[in-house]
Amino acid sequence: MKKIIVVILLFLLVFPRFLFTEYFAEREMKMITTNYYQALIDEDYLTAFEMLYLYDANGRHPVDGTTLSNQEAKEFYMKKVAFLQAQQYKMKDFEITKIRYEDGHTAFLEMKVEVEQSGQRFEYAETVHVWEGKVWIMGEEKDPFTKYRDGRMNVDIPIAPVNGA
Repeated sequence: MKKIIVVILLFLLVFPRFLFTEYFAEREMKMITTNYYQALIDEDYLTAFEMLYLYDANGRHPVDGTTLSNQEAKEFYMKKVAFLQAQQYKMKDFEITKIRYEDGHTAFLEMKVEVEQSGQRFEYAETVHVWEGKVWIMGEEKDPFTKYRDGRMNVDIPIAPVNGA
């Protein structure tokens, strides 16, 4: 009888930790992601930059980050933002629709985002992972402008046409 009580007590002490650990990890992912997308909506691009996982996509593995200094990366990100602004592209809304787990513990947030480009609204789906406490946009559905608002640091930025020209 004592062994059963000990086993039950151990179960009650250990099992909730697994539940709460997952709960708090999910909550942190949601908070970080929400803050990033809200910064985009608010056009607070410096805050968005600080919350974004930065990486080079030129044959290096993204988890290796970027070779740019923080100042160089910030300047490059702001050039990407300037291109988006020239395209009249704005983040309008977002929703975390699902949390998906792969390999039992790596979580990804399935997102629905609404953007406006030249006055027309579009809805896309994208997948977000939080890596090293920062938002990493892993994949998007058809939004040709995602690469200008995500953490990729070595994309070509076209010369934006002047509005009205």
